[in-house]
Amino acid sequence: MRDRHDCAAAASRPQPAPGGAGRRWQALPLRALVPFEAAARLGSFHGAARELRLTPSAVSHQVIGLEASLGVALFTRAGRGIALTVQGAQYAREIQRVLAMLDDATRELLRDGQPDVVTIRTPPSLASKWLLPLLPGFRAAHPGIEVRLNAAPGRTGIRWETTDLAIQYTAPSATSAHTVPLLEEAIQPMCSPSTLHERPIHRDADLRRHVLIHTDDNAVTWQDWLASRNVAGCAQHERIQIDPSHVAIEAAARGLGVVLESDILAHDELASGRLVAPLPDHALRRQSYQLAWEPGRSLGPAAVLLRDWLVAASPTGTPGQRGSAAPAPPRRTARRRA
Repeated sequence: MRDRHDCAAAASRPQPAPGGAGRRWQALPLRALVPFEAAARLGSFHGAARELRLTPSAVSHQVIGLEASLGVALFTRAGRGIALTVQGAQYAREIQRVLAMLDDATRELLRDGQPDVVTIRTPPSLASKWLLPLLPGFRAAHPGIEVRLNAAPGRTGIRWETTDLAIQYTAPSATSAHTVPLLEEAIQPMCSPSTLHERPIHRDADLRRHVLIHTDDNAVTWQDWLASRNVAGCAQHERIQIDPSHVAIEAAARGLGVVLESDILAHDELASGRLVAPLPDHALRRQSYQLAWEPGRSLGPAAVLLRDWLVAASPTGTPGQRGSAAPAPPRRTARRRA
């Protein structure tokens, strides 16, 4: 028979909620889960602080409080760096799954009675030259879906909380479970027919007599392309700098010089004859654009429809003038497409 001290101790313990066991999450500092998830995903308290617009000290204190509440070390700390423990990594995966479910539930709640909205982010030149012409057809087929296009230039990462799909310019091997190949391009010299008439281009070395249009951040620069063709003597060529890519393409069509560009972006100009590709056998062909969505979160029905529409609209062979593929020069991973 228990004595009164046992009964008093039992009475002082937290009692389970009526109808079931106690819910441990009620004792957690729930506000700390978001800073923990961000720090786990970014591998940095400073990175999490920038994303959440907090101070690194605030993020650190939130995580320390969460660890104290759990009685488990979630990170190891070495100097100013952090790394997830084995238990921390497992917990982070589960918390990311739960937060994704919460995000989906919130989106569904806010969307109730409202038109379906899909936000897609894309490089500005690709938006202008490839994506925009497709959207009227999609809207006609799916009038209940509102597509919001973000083509603002920028070097910051994608904010998935405000983005459903993103078209990214990437290396051919950079595929994953949350991406799908979209477009293959051929990069080659292009110029207006009048430019070609004044100074014919029959071989690579003929480019030395032309103004070459340079564009920042392109995956393949003139230096790369000329080196791949073993063309010497172009280092001091006459040049002009024009950005972004769709403006450089228009400049070439107006006779300002020869541009090294993608036949995806220059499709309309090539099809209309405003641009010609004088060296089609020397085109560099590659899979370059992919469609991505947030890792760990399933797409909503409207986003799936847009994704499948864009994949179906992606040609098996990109229109434009293209020759046989040539060996690609070394890829510079820091570049992006304008």
